[in-house]
Amino acid sequence: MPTMSEGRSKTKQNFTSYVNQVPEENFVSNDFKPKLLSGEIEAARANNVCMYIASYMKDGKVYGEKTGTLLITNFRLSFVSLDMDDDQISFQSNRFLGSSDVSLSNIDRIYQFVDKKKRIISPQVKNSSRIDKIHIVCKNFKTFTFGFQLSEIGKGKYIADALVKFAFPARHNLLFLYRFKEKYYSTPASESVKMYNKKSDWFQELERCNASGGWRVYSKDCRVSNSSLPMHFVVPKHLSDVDYDNISKSFRNNRSAIWVWGHKDAALVRLAELNPDITNTTVENILLEHVRRCDPQKRQPRLLELYKILPSIQDVNLSYIKLRDLCTPDNDQQFMAQDSRFYSLLEKSYWLLYVSLCLKHSDAAAKMLRDGQTVVLQEINGRDMCCVISSLVQLLLDSSFRTIRGFQNLIQKEWIILGHPFSDRLGHVSSVKTTERSPLFLLFLDCTWQLLQQFPEAFEFSDVFLTTLWDSLFLPIFDTFQFNSETERYQALHAEHVVLRPVWDWEKQFDDKDLALFTNPLYRPKLAQALQPIQSSNSSSQSPQTPVASSLYNLRHRQDDSNGLPVVNGSGSKLQVLQHDEQFLEPQCCLRDIELWQQCYFRWIPHLEIKYGGIAQCDLLNRILLNNVCKLRKNLNNSAVGETPDASNERMDALEHILSTMIVQTRDPDAASEASMAISSFFPFSSIIPTTETVCPELLIGSNDITFSHDSMYETSSLND
Repeated sequence: MPTMSEGRSKTKQNFTSYVNQVPEENFVSNDFKPKLLSGEIEAARANNVCMYIASYMKDGKVYGEKTGTLLITNFRLSFVSLDMDDDQISFQSNRFLGSSDVSLSNIDRIYQFVDKKKRIISPQVKNSSRIDKIHIVCKNFKTFTFGFQLSEIGKGKYIADALVKFAFPARHNLLFLYRFKEKYYSTPASESVKMYNKKSDWFQELERCNASGGWRVYSKDCRVSNSSLPMHFVVPKHLSDVDYDNISKSFRNNRSAIWVWGHKDAALVRLAELNPDITNTTVENILLEHVRRCDPQKRQPRLLELYKILPSIQDVNLSYIKLRDLCTPDNDQQFMAQDSRFYSLLEKSYWLLYVSLCLKHSDAAAKMLRDGQTVVLQEINGRDMCCVISSLVQLLLDSSFRTIRGFQNLIQKEWIILGHPFSDRLGHVSSVKTTERSPLFLLFLDCTWQLLQQFPEAFEFSDVFLTTLWDSLFLPIFDTFQFNSETERYQALHAEHVVLRPVWDWEKQFDDKDLALFTNPLYRPKLAQALQPIQSSNSSSQSPQTPVASSLYNLRHRQDDSNGLPVVNGSGSKLQVLQHDEQFLEPQCCLRDIELWQQCYFRWIPHLEIKYGGIAQCDLLNRILLNNVCKLRKNLNNSAVGETPDASNERMDALEHILSTMIVQTRDPDAASEASMAISSFFPFSSIIPTTETVCPELLIGSNDITFSHDSMYETSSLND
């Protein structure tokens, strides 16, 4: 990769961001040398750049901008400011990115302002030499605005040219993934995730689902033919390799029936459409007959043509663009102008409608499988909506996929190995047609978040984990979400010598305090056994086994007239508890039951942030209380003496220690003589801003002793008007 005129020599520092490591005297000096990753080079810099941020009060003065140095490398954009280093602290600290850093893969749109006129910046448009400001919109809805009025003449165009060159690569091998050659050492946590690139992984899944009677693992090196298929996957057992190959030639991408999961004798199967030049459906009928033969009862499978009942990838992308524009206002004036009609604009984006449809049809498919009917999911290429629906069905039916490790296994199986085209859908390469872009994985994560809201005790992972997972799609350090198929990953490994790092190795990105927030404090792994007494009780709300979620989350209660013995949680959703700890979820799928994922979409809008309040306070309360309960149980249990401390408890201890040093709040105005810090409703993603004002406390932390004031838990007077 060529070095630009102001390029700097790279260093061997790894897993380090240069924020918090710069001497004060070098903040606006050309001699400033940032700490760079292996393979990272500086492409451009501009001094005395103004970064416009949300206004806030300090010592009676309004602060609305920061001045510092703007740096562009082949990996990230970074703004370094001494003032902001003192004033703002981002709680979730990524080892690769500072609080004012963004990876270039995350940049979605760049706009230039010349004489107050706004115009998009792209490789096809020549940049003006008189750029006053640039406005950057990221794929995770984060925004940056930089002004060059105090910089040298032409620095705006210089920065814009560098961004166009490195943020919109024309080829995949120009991604930073191909430059970061630091040696990788896996951790036990990442090694425990099934990658499904081995025959044994698929065989174990067949055995776990008791489906080996009708299905078998098919193995063939498809990578030599640029196929989107992996080396190993599951096909009808009675078909030979030759027969399966001959049938597959009639389907798009050679994707005929692929087994992904099973329940009793029923199977969940993915299928592509017939090739466009084939008008006779005889081959498809023959294939469905082969699927029927895999069923011991020889029942006819149910074909769900997803392209007829769900939005296209273009529809989803258009909806995402409208949602992104709604959640990324350019300025305060635009935010206030659309505030009065926000819900009308949200409805017109159709995003919540598409979430509702995905949950609805996933629930329908799940019920068919529970009734013993094999379900075949069919779409154009079998790599897009098939991933969404198939994953959701398994979340509804298989409780093992609701753990952190199981959820990672599910994504690895349904999305990574079976070839969802992440690079094309997320726009990693600018040369890909815009019609191929579509954030289907975000749609799936949103659907998962809806399930988490309706069944807060059924999932081991938290909404923080889901939001962080979405952010990690744009970090070209890890290979998991950077390729279109296993074939591309294999070719990059052998031809380009790319170092493969799974994103599931979270310890490479985050500290223990951040990892502690990945788990859900309300999770009950043996929920099926715990709820059995409630099933037989006429007044379950008075049972000592009543879930605590309804009181903590203020969930709604609805009447349900369905048959059977479901347990109805606070949101009206049904949780079926059957024999052998089989826990089935029946979500509410109507549009009125779908909520907007505020933590993910609103976290960068300061006007919507509840300072010193919000559900984050409740979440921390739950976590700290649960950790203290676990400690007491271990202390009371003599058999636990000498045991190795649990990793999750160690992480929670680290979180408590950090909170005890960062958050000091009091009701006594006389005691608030020094600056205190407080979390907000978008914790841990929003910055923590010091304040000398007296606030309504939720936490009183001092000397590692934590006391909670419940009377102000839901106060709304601290809303930032």
